[in-house]
Amino acid sequence: MNTIQILTSDDSMTSPEFKGNKNIDINKIYHNDWMNNTLEDKSVQLIIADPPYFEVKGEFDFVWKSFAHYLADVERWALECKRILAENGTLFWYGNSKKIAYSQIILDKYFNLESSLLWRKTDSIQYQYYSPDLARTFNTHNERLLMYSVGEDYHDNVRLSIKFIQDYLNTITTRNELAEMLLQIGNCRNAESAKQNANNILSQRSAKPQMITEQQYNLIKNKNKKEYKILLGEYENQKRFFYNPNKYEEVLEFSQEGHKTGKYDHDTCKPETLTRALILTCSRPNDLLFVPFAGSGTECAMALREGRRAIGYDIKQQYVEMANKRCSEILAKPQLF
Repeated sequence: MNTIQILTSDDSMTSPEFKGNKNIDINKIYHNDWMNNTLEDKSVQLIIADPPYFEVKGEFDFVWKSFAHYLADVERWALECKRILAENGTLFWYGNSKKIAYSQIILDKYFNLESSLLWRKTDSIQYQYYSPDLARTFNTHNERLLMYSVGEDYHDNVRLSIKFIQDYLNTITTRNELAEMLLQIGNCRNAESAKQNANNILSQRSAKPQMITEQQYNLIKNKNKKEYKILLGEYENQKRFFYNPNKYEEVLEFSQEGHKTGKYDHDTCKPETLTRALILTCSRPNDLLFVPFAGSGTECAMALREGRRAIGYDIKQQYVEMANKRCSEILAKPQLF
C-alpha cells in the first residue's frame, strides 16, 4: 500500500508572506509567486485555482521532490486562499481525478465543500480512442473541480431574518417604542413584560436570536417596509452569490475548445466557455476574481469580459506576457450593453 508522508512547515518549497494591506493594481497578471501577493484580508469574492496537479502534465508539474512536498504546498496555498477570500466568497480548485482526494482532505479543513464537480470533456481524444478490449481501468479523460465556501454564509433565510431583526431593533432607541414593537408582534404577554424585555435588549444593544420567530419577523417586515428594504439590500450583498439559470449539475459537460486554447502555448489551458460559466454562476458584476496560477490567462480574461475585476499571478514570464495580452485585448474592446 502506498503511504503519504506528512511534512512539517519547514520542509515545503514555498512559504506565504503576509504583508498586510497594500495597494495593488487590478486587471493585471503579476510575474511573481502568488504567495507574495499584497491583497488585503477577505478582499476577494472569487478564486479559481488551477494549480499543478503533480506529475501529470506540463513542466510545472514536475518540480517537487515528492508528493508529500507537493501536499505541504497545497496546505500553504489553502491557508492563503482562506486569508484573502471574503466571507461570502467562493473558491474553485481544479485537480486530477486520481490525486485531488489528497488535496480535498487538506482543503476540507479550512473551507466548506459545496460541490464536488466533474468536468466531462465532450470532445476528448482519449475518450474517442478508448479501447474497451485493451483498457484495464475506466476512462479517465475528465478532470475534477471542487467548489468551496468560507463557511459563515448568509444565504440561509432564517439567519438573514434574525440578523435583520437584530439590526432593526438596534435602531430603536427608546424603551417605550421598542416595548410597543414587542407587543405588536406578540412576543410579550403584557405591557410590563414588554418594557422589561425592551430594557434587556437596549442594555445589550442586540436582540437574542431565540426571541424572534419567522412569523414575528414577517410581521415586522410588513409593518416597516421602508426600513426592511434598506437593510435587506445590505444583507443581500452579504450572501455568497450563486445564480444557476442554466441548471448546471455536478457533471459539467464542456468542450476543451481546442480551436481557441490551441492558440496559446500552455499545457493546461482551460476553455473559455467553462470558465465563463463558473464566473457568471458564482460572482456579481465588479466582483474581484483572484487567479493564483494564471497560466494562459483564461480566467482573468473571461472575468474582464463579464464585467468583473481580476488579478492573477504566474512565475513564468512567458505566461504572464501571454495572459496580460489577452486581458489587454478584452479591455480594448467596447463593452456592449
